[in-house]
Amino acid sequence: MQCVTDSEIDEWLLERYIPRDPYFSDSSPALYLQFYAPKSYRQTDAFTRHYYERIVPESDSLVHMTDWALYEQSEMIAIVGIRASRGEDRMLIDAPGHIITPGQKEIGISLFSLATSFTWSSYLYSPQNHSTLFNWEGEIFDFWTDSEQALAEMRLILHQFDLAETTTGEQGSAPNPKNALC
Repeated sequence: MQCVTDSEIDEWLLERYIPRDPYFSDSSPALYLQFYAPKSYRQTDAFTRHYYERIVPESDSLVHMTDWALYEQSEMIAIVGIRASRGEDRMLIDAPGHIITPGQKEIGISLFSLATSFTWSSYLYSPQNHSTLFNWEGEIFDFWTDSEQALAEMRLILHQFDLAETTTGEQGSAPNPKNALC
């Protein structure tokens, strides 16, 4: 795992043609799905594991923490501990991105699952099919991809975890920013 700054996040995404904020980008992947997040940490961990194994296997990823405004000290201790175990001593605010190689997917699973459980907001970006999973404060997930197969696989995962699609986004296509949650 390598922690990266906001400008390094932008560079990583630009090199891979992935929009930082798919809601408001002209280059967002064409396919979109919005659904309710798993209810518990254990479910979120299992869901994220399936995401890594079935949607973005063998792909680098970037876990980007974007909002942790109401964090508890105990929550930050967990994230700082993961980062420190990899030699990172900067604060999350200074380096909110985490580049994960395929062999480090357990770290990505942990970071994304914890952020969801803590009701923080975070992105999980992958160059594979330009896939992006956005955690909206642990309540709603948004998923973008360029792959019909990845979209179909995501729907299978939703069924497996009994997760319901929302009616906010237009199912199967990229959302209209005017309809985006604020």
